[in-house]
Parts: sequence; C-alpha cells; structure tokens
Amino acid sequence: MKIGIFFFDLFIFMQNFFFVQPEVSKDFVNCKHCFFQDTPPYLNGLTEQNSVQICQRHRLLNRYFFAINYNSVHRIPYYSAYLIDSFDKGGKRDSFWYLEPQLAGTDPSFHPHIVKDNNQQIYKDSQALNEDYRASGYDRGHLNPSFYHNETKQARQVTNSLTNVAPQVRDFNKGIWNKLEISLYNAMNDSCNFAGAKRYFITGAVPSSGTTISNGRVNVPDYFWTAMCCDSSGANEPSKKMMGWSAAFIGGNIDNSSIYVYTIEDFLNFLAKLLFSSHPKLFADYYIGETKIRNCLFNQTQASTMVNGIIRDNDRFENKSLFN
Repeated sequence: MKIGIFFFDLFIFMQNFFFVQPEVSKDFVNCKHCFFQDTPPYLNGLTEQNSVQICQRHRLLNRYFFAINYNSVHRIPYYSAYLIDSFDKGGKRDSFWYLEPQLAGTDPSFHPHIVKDNNQQIYKDSQALNEDYRASGYDRGHLNPSFYHNETKQARQVTNSLTNVAPQVRDFNKGIWNKLEISLYNAMNDSCNFAGAKRYFITGAVPSSGTTISNGRVNVPDYFWTAMCCDSSGANEPSKKMMGWSAAFIGGNIDNSSIYVYTIEDFLNFLAKLLFSSHPKLFADYYIGETKIRNCLFNQTQASTMVNGIIRDNDRFENKSLFN
C-alpha cells in the first residue's frame, strides 16, 4: 500500500513539473501580459547587460505564471513581474528548490522543464544553486512571494525557482520585508478586488558593488524594492474605472531596516540616481478618453488612503512622497 502511495505521489509530482516549462523569451515577447499595458519596465543602467528574460509557462494549459529578468553574472534576478490572480486561501509553500536548465544552453540533453536542485554542476555557470546559499548566513529571499499564488499548486511551486530568489539578510526577510508583502496583499484585497481589476507587481533587487556569497558566485543586493499597480481600467462597473492606484516601496538589505514609501514618479527619480539610469519607467502611460494616466495612478486620493493605512499599521515604514 505504501509503495502504491509513493508511486502515486511521484506521478503527481512529475505531472506538475513536466508541465512547468520556463522559456527564455527575449523582451518577454511570450508573457507581456505580466506587465501593465503589456509593457515591460525600462531600467537602463540596470538590466541592459547580462540580462536573460524568462517566462514561466504551464505547457499543458499554455498559461504563463510570471516573468523574471535574470542577471546571469550576478546570479540573482533584476526583477520578477507578476499578478495576484486570486485571493483564495489554501495551499502551502513547496519545500524544494528548482533550477532552469534552459539557461545553461540549448543542449538537447537538458530538460525543457524546471528540475529539482540536486547540485547539478552542469547548470552552475548560468545560475545560482541551492548549495550557494547553504551556510552563507543569508536567506533565499523570494521576489515573487509564494503565498500570493493560491490559485494552483504549480503557481506556488514555480516561485521556488532559484531564478526568483536573491540573498536576503534574515532579519530583513523574516521581519520588515515579510510585513510589507502581507500589507500589500491585504491592501490589494481591500481596494482592488472588484470585477475587472488587475493587480500588477514588479519586485526587484539592486545589486551591490561587491558583497557576495559562495566565493563570489552570487551577489548580495543592497536593496529590495516593490512597485504595485491596481489597474482599474477594465472594471465592469463604470464607477470603479478610476479607483486604481499605485505606489513603490524600498528597503535596505540590512538588520533593523526601514521601508521607504514613494509615489511611482518619485521612486523613478530615486532609481535614476541610484542606478545612474536615464528616464526609467515601470508602468506605461494609459489614456481613458483624453485623460492620461501616468504610472498607474488613476486616483491620487485612493493612493493616499491606502498608503497612509499601510504606514500607520507598520513600524519603520516612512513616507517619502506627498501621500497627503
């Protein structure tokens, strides 16, 4: 009986992961729906070098879970872009970590689907391995959080790809960054959970100038940041079409860190200085009639209400913009 259960579980596991097939997709051509207005960010100064664009795809359903812009030299993601599709509760985080063989090249012997990390040295030049994090003193910090994806088991599991994590200081990961993830999830549930709404996130890491783990193999970021967008343009009710809002959040990857809260416009100015970037863009402009929506900021009042609520409920969250 136990043998039968074992083989059944193995069959289910193989079913799940033989169908999760990450695709290297230049400029995210296969998964642009992961971005507001189907437009990926423009972050020159950060992502134009050593950048690999990955679309995480369920082959059987032909559905793309999320997008990753991966730095194959630092072996951390520049950013992950994703949506909250459902606020259904249930499921749990996977206990395994996964690799993406297609990053290592086009050798036909490489699996087309993600594989469980078993310290396969054949893949180590193109991506971080689980062994890089062992005894490093750093957590494997998710950019796209597992608990945002309760709609399917595969959606949760694929967030445990090592292309979706970067070294995080444990106090930062378990503490204030986790509070931010929960706060944004709840804020979206409260304000952007109406028919026709879409909930976009871009979560990124700013590489350090030289802090690394695993004998220099994996960069330890100086900062982690998240930009979120409640897109109300497709709302079924006309009264909801201008209820969308956006904001950005950034924290230093250190003990006792703080979270600094910006409008997207102010955050872009901050990023431009931090990255020596010219005219960065996270969310595309959008028109409703003759009204131009910039940076997914449909409703300034709604943004102020939601952001001030987040700040009020969390210690060491600081408003850096005019959310009045």
